[in-house]
Amino acid sequence: MITNKLNVVSAAVPTATDQEAKLIAVLKSSDASLKDKADACRNLALVGTEEAVEPLAAMLGEDERVSHIARYALEPIPSPKVDQVLRDALGKVKGTPLVGVIGSIGVRRDAKAVDSLAKFLKNDNPLVAQAAARALGSIGTGDAAEALLDNLSSASSENQLAFCEGLFRCAENLEANGWVAEARGIYDRLRKIRGLHQVRAGALRGAVLTRGNDGLPILLEALHSDDYVMATAAARIAQEMPGTQVTEVVAAELGKLPTDKKILMIQTLGKRGDSVAVSALMAAAKKGDKNVRIEAIRSLAEIGDAKAAPGLKELAKDSDGDVAKAARESLVVF
Repeated sequence: MITNKLNVVSAAVPTATDQEAKLIAVLKSSDASLKDKADACRNLALVGTEEAVEPLAAMLGEDERVSHIARYALEPIPSPKVDQVLRDALGKVKGTPLVGVIGSIGVRRDAKAVDSLAKFLKNDNPLVAQAAARALGSIGTGDAAEALLDNLSSASSENQLAFCEGLFRCAENLEANGWVAEARGIYDRLRKIRGLHQVRAGALRGAVLTRGNDGLPILLEALHSDDYVMATAAARIAQEMPGTQVTEVVAAELGKLPTDKKILMIQTLGKRGDSVAVSALMAAAKKGDKNVRIEAIRSLAEIGDAKAAPGLKELAKDSDGDVAKAARESLVVF
């Protein structure tokens, strides 16, 4: 009897196919409210199969709200039919629904859509052009990057940041998949762009880090430039780079820098925590601008190498009270 009851209960539980069929019926119903359809789409996002693609695709050309909930259900369905209906929709929908469809293609990273998306980069609607740029970035292939690079110089100031964002995504994806030289080429292009300091700083980071120690000349060029934003970016990048050679190169530059940049790089050496920098920092601590000397003393304490202790003890007796105080405070860590 118990077994029979269990069988009855089991038979009463609807299958995923039955559940999907009921949800699709809601989408097709002329009596269903927008809320009913939205609830059905949310559930189809979890259980939807190829069977749901066609009725969902029919909703893409409707108003903004309906199109959005349809895309929400389509995006997770693991079927190439979804990519095809989204590509087809590019030539049918307009305005906000078009922006949404482009975004969904980016979410699904459909490489077959690159040529179609590239055509929207020159669209008069900036929201469409920006969505296309970001979607191409999400796809992240060499072809996607090429489309963005080809249109970068002609992008309006309103769209330029989105184009750069797309290119950063491409570079990251290419590098992750072993196409380091291609990623480096994108970073080199972006670090020469006019304006948009945040783009140039990010591109500098990519250009240097993809080269490793071979990128140090690029880092030093930025450090010595008149652009303090780029000099600051160079300092942050130097903190990320591993290895003694980086420390040695940065330390060797201290004597060639003006006070503000010298302080910046002294702080960088402290954060790197590499004892190779102790000699250069001690030299900076013993003479010169007071602010530089004090910052060098603090960086020596941050590194915490015992061989700096004798020099700090001497500096604790310095004729400049502020320098002496900084040295005494730093000696506490030894």
